[in-house]
Amino acid sequence: MKSFLKKVFVFLLVGSLPVWLLLFGYFIFDPFKVLRTYDNFSFPDVLPNRDYISTEIFLNNYQQYDFNSFVFGSSRTLAFRPESWVKYLPEGSRPFIFDASGESIYGINKKIKLIDQLELKIENVLIIICLDVSFQRSANHEGHLYIKHPEISGEYFLPFQLTFLQAYANPGFLLSFYDFKLTGKFKPYMLDYLENRAITYDKVNNKMTIEDQNHELALNQVAYYEKRKDVFYQRSENQFIDTVKQINDVHKKLLFEIKQLLDKHKTNYKVVISPLYDQIKFHPEDQKILESYFGENLYDFSGKNNITDEITNYYESSHYRPTVGDTIFRSIYR
Repeated sequence: MKSFLKKVFVFLLVGSLPVWLLLFGYFIFDPFKVLRTYDNFSFPDVLPNRDYISTEIFLNNYQQYDFNSFVFGSSRTLAFRPESWVKYLPEGSRPFIFDASGESIYGINKKIKLIDQLELKIENVLIIICLDVSFQRSANHEGHLYIKHPEISGEYFLPFQLTFLQAYANPGFLLSFYDFKLTGKFKPYMLDYLENRAITYDKVNNKMTIEDQNHELALNQVAYYEKRKDVFYQRSENQFIDTVKQINDVHKKLLFEIKQLLDKHKTNYKVVISPLYDQIKFHPEDQKILESYFGENLYDFSGKNNITDEITNYYESSHYRPTVGDTIFRSIYR
């Protein structure tokens, strides 16, 4: 009987060895940068959770730098550079870019609440609304790329951490991650799991910069767009309007709470509807709802216009460039 139990133990030990090795690798490499504290998240190898990075940089710096001006929205906030924005703000303004991938009005609401709870001043705010993501959710996001930092969501750390461990256990991720670790070479099949762009995040104000694409554009803009001509699909000459109303009652409550906090802080705020490459116009009824909260501080750049007509205003069909942010600044602060 003892011999049998010993064999079972050895079998289980040997059989579980790969699992223990993979768990060991997870804690050693911390591929998603969520297990330990970091002061620099630049040049990630793995597709990052932008909400987590933004929140960590904010929490690490708010006491020292006393931020009082904030940009909220999706990764398209990369077009709105703090060094450009501050030119239009009062002296003493200290901007922070508080964005997240696929940011929702829920995430923006929670971030403003966190800043208020920390008793920071909210003197200037720029909110970027995107037709394709802002009103897709009214609660915490799912998946390791989008789930909110627990300090934002108010939810427990354990489910948050388990979300990343589950993503790590994906065979596609494991193959991509350890192949890259061993060879140092990015391969096309890794695209869904690893980051192949050179991205930096400012360690203080959280400004995101796509370094390699900016460098490529500076060297030869014509060649940049010729290389990506298949990405920039042909758009209709007609103006299409979004056919689906997105703002529901939960969204309205979130918007109301945002407006209350902005009023409480006597914030100088602007709300911008993104000029997306698809040129679809924001739904008129949704726009009226936004106007009922933000009035003349709402600026709609969606649809066909001088910005969206020009392909060179975009990195690809999803993100517009800082030249667009500068154009919008000049328009809304004139």
